[in-house]
Amino acid sequence: MSMDSLDSAQRADIRAQLDRLLVSPGFATSLRRGQLLRYLVERVLASEEINEYSIGLDVFDKPPSFDPRIESIVRTETGRLRRKLKEYYTGQGRTDKVQIEIPLRSYKPVFTFREPAAVAATTRKPFHPAILVSGLALSLIAGAFVARQWHPRPQPIRSLVVVPFRNLSPDKSEEYLSDGITDELTNEFASWKELRVAARTSAYLYKGKGVDVRKIGQELNVDAVMEGSLFRQDSHLRVTVQLNRASDGYNLWSQSYDARSPDLLTLQREIALATASAMRDLVGKIQNPIRRPSTNNPEALDLYLQASYQYARLEPASIEKSINLFHQAIEKDPGYARAYLGLAQAELELTNFQAPEKGRVRARKALLEALRLDPDSGDVHGLLADLAAYIDNDWPRAEREFQLAIQKGAQPSTHAAYGWCLARRCRFSEAQDQCTAAQNLEPLGVAPRFCQFYVYFFQRQYSQARKKLLEALDLNPNLIYAHSQLALVAILEKDCPEAARRFEWSAPKLPESAVTMSLAYESACRGETERARRYLTKAAGLSTPAPNFELARGYALIRDSDAAITYLQKAAATGEPVALLLREPFFDKLRSDARYVALERVARLEP
Repeated sequence: MSMDSLDSAQRADIRAQLDRLLVSPGFATSLRRGQLLRYLVERVLASEEINEYSIGLDVFDKPPSFDPRIESIVRTETGRLRRKLKEYYTGQGRTDKVQIEIPLRSYKPVFTFREPAAVAATTRKPFHPAILVSGLALSLIAGAFVARQWHPRPQPIRSLVVVPFRNLSPDKSEEYLSDGITDELTNEFASWKELRVAARTSAYLYKGKGVDVRKIGQELNVDAVMEGSLFRQDSHLRVTVQLNRASDGYNLWSQSYDARSPDLLTLQREIALATASAMRDLVGKIQNPIRRPSTNNPEALDLYLQASYQYARLEPASIEKSINLFHQAIEKDPGYARAYLGLAQAELELTNFQAPEKGRVRARKALLEALRLDPDSGDVHGLLADLAAYIDNDWPRAEREFQLAIQKGAQPSTHAAYGWCLARRCRFSEAQDQCTAAQNLEPLGVAPRFCQFYVYFFQRQYSQARKKLLEALDLNPNLIYAHSQLALVAILEKDCPEAARRFEWSAPKLPESAVTMSLAYESACRGETERARRYLTKAAGLSTPAPNFELARGYALIRDSDAAITYLQKAAATGEPVALLLREPFFDKLRSDARYVALERVARLEP
C-alpha cells in the first residue's frame, strides 16, 4: 500500500499495532529489536529513505566510519526481526487488524489491513508481561499509543510547550531527574524546525501548579502541551508522558516507560522516538527528527542533569555546586559539548557575585571547547557574543556572533541579550525589536522583561523600567538580580527606604562584597557620605573584593569623581564590561570629564 494513500486513521492503526507488538513477549525483552522496528515503521510512514548505513548509525549507534559491507549487524538483526514478526502473526497476533511485514532483501515494512470480521472473531485479554532485562535495558509498557477517534482534519501542531514533569518519587531529591527529562525533551523538540517550542523559563512557571492545559496554551500561544511524571524507587524508574491539544485539552497521545537502571540515555531516546511517532501526523514530515545523543555516558548525563538543576536556582551557592558537577560530567565524558556550555554559563553567572577576572577566563576556555565540539550550537555563539560585547569590547564581532546565534536557533534569551547590548549603546529602536522578538518566543519569560527594563533604564525612564522589573518578579519572586536592580532604580529616584528594603531582601543570598556594596549604596542614598566611603574602602579590601565597576558606581554616588574615574580605569584594565556599563545614569555627571571621554574611546563608544 502506498504511504500517500494512508489516511490519519490508518496511520493511527499502524502505530497502535506497533505499540502492541512492542509489549509482546518476542519484543518486550529486546530493546534493540523494538527500536529497530519502530525506526523502520516511522521512516516508512514519513516517506523517508532507509538504508543500511543510516540504520547502523541511528539504531545501533555506530560511528560515521561504519561500513555495512564489513559489519553485518544490520542485516543480521533485520533477519531476526523478520522471524519474530512471523512468529507473532502466526501466534498471538493472528487476528490483529494490521499486519506488519518486512520483505526479504528490503528494510521497508509493508502493512496489510485485515477485514474487520476476521479481527472480531477472537477476543483476547490484555497482555501485561513481566519484563526482565539486564544492564541498561528498557521496555515500553502499559498505555502505549492511545488510539482514539480522530477528527477527519485534525488541527496541525505548530507550537509546543513541555511543562515540568512531576516528581512522584518518595525521595524528593530526585527532582533533578524530572526536571532533567523536561529539559532534554525541550531541547530535542527545539531542534525541530517545524515546531516553535516555548522556552524553559516560561514552562517552569507552571511547575507544580496543576494549571489547565487550555490556560497554558492560551498564555503561551501554543497548540499542544506535553506533561508527565517520574517515579523512582531503588532501581525502578517509571516515566509517564502525555500530549494534549491546548485548544480543548483533548489527549492526543500518552505512554509509560519502565527502566531497571538509572541510565536515562535510552529512556530519553525512546520517549523522543515515541513522541516523534505520535506527532508526525500532527506536525507533518519532520526533517531529521531525532538527534544523536549529546553523550553516550549515563554517568555524565546524570551529573549534567544535577548541575543544570543547581544552576537554574541562580543563587551563588547553587551556581558553585553546578560548576563542580559540570566538571565531574566532563571528566566522565570529555567530548560532552553541552557540559562545557553549561560550565561556561555558570562561570559567567557567578561573576555577577564575585570578582570576575578568573571566572571569565575559565568561562572562555570552556566555551571555546564547546564550540570546537559543536560549532553549530546557537547557544554557544550567543555566549561568544556576550564575551565579545562585555569583556573584549569588540562590538562588531559581538554583533556578528549575536546574529549568527539567532540564525542557528539560539534560545529566546539571546534575542534579549542582544537587545540589552543595543540599549546600552543607545540604539533603542533596534533594542526594542529584539526585546519584542524575545517576548514573542517566550511570552512569560523573564529575559524579555529584563531586555525591556534596560531599554527604559538607559533612556532614564525609571517608572517604566521599574514596571518591567516588577513584572519579572511576578513571574519569579526569587530573582536576586531583579531585587538588586530595583534597589538601584530606587536610589536614582531618591527612594532610600525602598532601596534599603530591596537590598535587605537580597543580603542573605549575596557574598560579603555584594552586601558591603549594598550598604555603601544605601548610605550614599541617604547622604551619609563618610559612612558610604568606609563601606567602599572595606569592599575594596576584602579577600574577594567587589568588582572595580561597582566601586566606581559607589564613588560616583558620593560625587568623588577622581575615585570613580580611577576605578573605571581599573575596571577597563582588568577586563570588566566597561563598554556596556559606562552609559549607566550614575555616571552622567562624569560625561564631560576628559578622562571619561578617553574611556569611551577605549571602549569604542561614540561620544
